[in-house]
Amino acid sequence: MNPFNAITFAALCGPLACPAAMAQEFIIQPAPVIAKPFEYSPSVEEFSRRMEEGKEILQKLTIAADDYYICLIDLNSQDAREFVSKNGTDTTEACEMFLRAFEEEVKRTIESPLPEFIRSELKVYWRHIAKARSSVTRLNNYIKSIFKETVTFSGRADLAGIAALASHTSNKLKSMQFH
Repeated sequence: MNPFNAITFAALCGPLACPAAMAQEFIIQPAPVIAKPFEYSPSVEEFSRRMEEGKEILQKLTIAADDYYICLIDLNSQDAREFVSKNGTDTTEACEMFLRAFEEEVKRTIESPLPEFIRSELKVYWRHIAKARSSVTRLNNYIKSIFKETVTFSGRADLAGIAALASHTSNKLKSMQFH
């Protein structure tokens, strides 16, 4: 079984999205607002608790993606291909797409007129989402790379010419001022 599946499905099932959904309840509405009063108004304590739960899930997701990546890196190419073929890539690809979309949605929520405390907490949460997405993206990129055929080109290189080019570049870099 893919070690990534269980943690991925747990993360995608709702607790992850809850803090962002609750934050929208704090959006400052322009006056006058004519609507039904909220039947439920989230408390800051509830929001903070859900935020911590979401961060914990994102951390577990990040660790699972990193562990899966390291597991694949430790295998030789053929074994890694077989392992991925046996476990599939649908879950990791879906997870990456979900996290990308979720990252954008949280970003839009942050740009809404929110109280500063909520905005700052959501920014921290957004960074956790970005870190998880980055780990899953790295995993997916590695998985794609192990299935790509290596392309080799035959040719000859003038080693004296390469040495002259390297020497010229080194001299040019020494003469430049970078600071």
